[in-house]
Amino acid sequence: MDSNVFRLNALSLLALVGGCSLSIQAAEPPSKAKADEIPAISQRPAVVRLDVAGVSKMGAGKPAAQLAEGYELGVVAGAPLVTHPIMGCLDDKGRLFVGDAVGVNWNKAQLDANPPNRVLLLEDTNHDGVFDKSTVFADRMTFPQGACWLNGSLYVCSPPGLWKLTDTDGDGVADKREMLVSGFDYTGNAADIHGPFLHPNGRLYWCHGRKGHKAVGKEGHVVHEGLASGIWSCSPDGSDVQWHSLGCGDNPVKVDFTPDGDILGVQNLYYSNPRGDTLVHWLYGGVYERADMLKAIEGAPRTLETMPVVHNFGHVAVSGSCFWRKFPAGGAGGAMQFMVTHFNTQRLVRMEVAQKGSSYQATENEFLKLEDPDIHLTDVMESGDGSLLLVNTGGWFRSGCPASLMAKPDITGAVYRIRRTGSHAPIGGVTPVSLARAGDPLAGLASADPHARRLACEVIARTKVSSEKLRVALLALLAQPLDAALEHAAMFAAVASGMVGPEETASAQSPLLLRRLLAITEQRKEQPLALAANASQAAKHLDSMDTDLARVALGVVTRSLQAAESLSPLLAGWLGVERVSAPRLRALEGFATALLAKPETQGLVTQMLGHSSSEVRKCAFGILAGQTAGVSQEAWVEPLEKAFADPSTSRSLVVDAIKKLKNSRFDDALQALANDPKQPLSLRLRALSAVKSLTLVPETFALLKAVLADPGAAAAAHIQAATLLKNAPLKREEFASLAAVFGQVGPVELKELLPLFAKSKDAGLAREFALALAKNPVIASQQESVYRTALSSYPADIFEAVVLPALRVATEASEAKKRLLGPWAEKVAMRGEAPAGRLLFESGRGTCIACHQIGGKGRAIGPDLSKIGAIRTERDLLESIIFPSNTLARDYETHVLETADGQTIMGVIRSHTAEGLLVVDFAGQEKNIPHPQIVSDTTLLTSLMPMGLDSTLSEAELLNLVAWLRSLK
Repeated sequence: MDSNVFRLNALSLLALVGGCSLSIQAAEPPSKAKADEIPAISQRPAVVRLDVAGVSKMGAGKPAAQLAEGYELGVVAGAPLVTHPIMGCLDDKGRLFVGDAVGVNWNKAQLDANPPNRVLLLEDTNHDGVFDKSTVFADRMTFPQGACWLNGSLYVCSPPGLWKLTDTDGDGVADKREMLVSGFDYTGNAADIHGPFLHPNGRLYWCHGRKGHKAVGKEGHVVHEGLASGIWSCSPDGSDVQWHSLGCGDNPVKVDFTPDGDILGVQNLYYSNPRGDTLVHWLYGGVYERADMLKAIEGAPRTLETMPVVHNFGHVAVSGSCFWRKFPAGGAGGAMQFMVTHFNTQRLVRMEVAQKGSSYQATENEFLKLEDPDIHLTDVMESGDGSLLLVNTGGWFRSGCPASLMAKPDITGAVYRIRRTGSHAPIGGVTPVSLARAGDPLAGLASADPHARRLACEVIARTKVSSEKLRVALLALLAQPLDAALEHAAMFAAVASGMVGPEETASAQSPLLLRRLLAITEQRKEQPLALAANASQAAKHLDSMDTDLARVALGVVTRSLQAAESLSPLLAGWLGVERVSAPRLRALEGFATALLAKPETQGLVTQMLGHSSSEVRKCAFGILAGQTAGVSQEAWVEPLEKAFADPSTSRSLVVDAIKKLKNSRFDDALQALANDPKQPLSLRLRALSAVKSLTLVPETFALLKAVLADPGAAAAAHIQAATLLKNAPLKREEFASLAAVFGQVGPVELKELLPLFAKSKDAGLAREFALALAKNPVIASQQESVYRTALSSYPADIFEAVVLPALRVATEASEAKKRLLGPWAEKVAMRGEAPAGRLLFESGRGTCIACHQIGGKGRAIGPDLSKIGAIRTERDLLESIIFPSNTLARDYETHVLETADGQTIMGVIRSHTAEGLLVVDFAGQEKNIPHPQIVSDTTLLTSLMPMGLDSTLSEAELLNLVAWLRSLK
């Protein structure tokens, strides 16, 4: 039998429910992929037609749902018409084009080598609102995420760019393909290129994630190159490629347009800790920050340090969005209705968007909640009759934001329709929105309406029009109090048009105007003299009483190439008085922190350490304690020794400063502090971690061993004690006494202590360690290969006869736990006690608090869990605790970094800066690694959080903990 017909099997049965019969129409099959590498489900017919008997009821098998009153939900396309629909569009005839996945989670190399996905054309041949014919419009696509019908062609974003697909002979299959824009990188996790979307001005817009780009348009030249995510546009022929907005956020997914052309869209991972997925008004020329990813926008024109965001959804994985222009109930007070799908929560929310100042505000309303956790919504669009089409991609995808890494390609997707109950209006196609034209920019600047003034600024920025009247009007606007969106628009208009610059900055009197002009002039990268003059002007305001002006001035100065050399004498002069003012102290701290690597700045810190004022000295301690570059000067040793001996100083701050110097002269004093039982435990451990050449005397060895053995000690103390023992030289008798520890420590401490095997070199001790390890209930927290490596220098029977049997038993128990996830989830709902779970977290049991924060308590190594219950079910939470590597959160992957000096550093990347990477290991230690020192960066598919944390809890405790996490919304 022809393979185009054969592989429907059980999927076809879904179409037969409700009086449907299936027939297959032969067609020229599209070009073949490698059939042995793509799931059988993909070998579907080129054309599928469903013959529907009787009147359709919008399909069968609709999911259980909570839907706003007065609306109904129905299925309008399911298997076999679609397999895993992603995103799409309607054309002017009401036909639906949708990207369709075959259910494989492949990386870029696999997708490039064998593009498995396609674009489907769905038709409603009898005009009853239900699609009954499906055609493979285009096959061999990498990852089609979005489409736009324009002038008889379909435009599709599929990495690495924007395609134009045309059916020249009308058979429903694109026989002409053209890549219009290329150079948008991707990894296969869907945080890449989405769209395009037709703007009322006739241009095509699309979104791209933070994967890096080298955008090349039809003309063949590079338009822009960088690491930023962003919103892009071009003419329909692929010419005139431009970026509209750039950012540090992970993944902008979809945009739609207001009648006057404003762009609103959804953005994933705009915020990182805690995670926040957002609704954004994408301002023209806006560069959107994220504190830990600023390298992504390095060199881009910055106006505001913090760009405005319309709404923060929390961690929901926003996916599709659109304006509901024919919203049946109308909008309160003229508000626009913006619909947003949540991938992680099976929700469609209705955002009431109203103008606020020059931008917008949004109110979130629950509209639809689907009850099936294997449904994952990816798109929503408005049909010609005002109903909504909702796309569910099913259970296959697990490389991006889903709740689980357990892919379920057997759970296929569907397309639903939402309409007013009893509505049977003709479906029809979609007509483009026409643009309300902007008027004269000079008149707009003079308007009392902030929205009109912002649009006027955008006209100036786009057209680069300039005149003396416009310059005066723009300066007048820049001198006024403005909301954030209008402030950006006015500043970017000044940058793009070049109408204001150093001359206006030099004569400005208002702190407000001066602050904005300093930021504007700094963007003149092509004018070194203007930049130097701007930095000199900024230096005059470092100690301004206007904190906003002082902050901007400090940023301008510290980014100047000659700042440390030219300004250190000025700042040193400030220290010539007994009492330094608060504004000057803030400026000194900011200046020295940013430029500590410069010799001139190091001299300034030396002067601060010797100052008569305790406030100035404390400021210097903070500068040294906060540094990440490992700068040390001999001149700093004596004042720090003096401060360490002074009981009136903050011992913790001084110890942290000493630790960053890595100078052995402090070792004796630190050891003495660590050995003193009268001191707080946290300070003693801090002192030990600051010792450069650690030697454990009996008192401190006993201390570390006692901390590990104490179940009531803080989780952070457990980890710190294990790390110190791992790094310290140990005597044989000390090694021997640690054997019992291997049988009782938790999974995090065990991971830290395993290197002790390699340090011992004593087979007898190794056997004792192994015997204790075999009894540890968390032995399965590490892979078999980890134990083999740790014991590789000892007789093989230590691993084979002692560790391996215990590991296999524990692994089998772990497999059994997988089967218990469902029953345990039910027990959580019935018996879990959230208040008891909260006490458990705060006590440190289970070690969650060592790496996660909830409501400000805990450590921010892993994701913030303060609202985790809003996006994770009981089963999801159990899985993330018991099998943490199944649920890797974006931006919390474990990295293994090799450096030029031979070091191997493993941890989570906290931030990407222009200088390097800030990495945090499991013990919470921060390490700054300069970019030139990084030889390789490998991302692991395993979590830094080990398996086995649940083994430290009883079943009742585990259920209580999950109940509390589920309650956090």
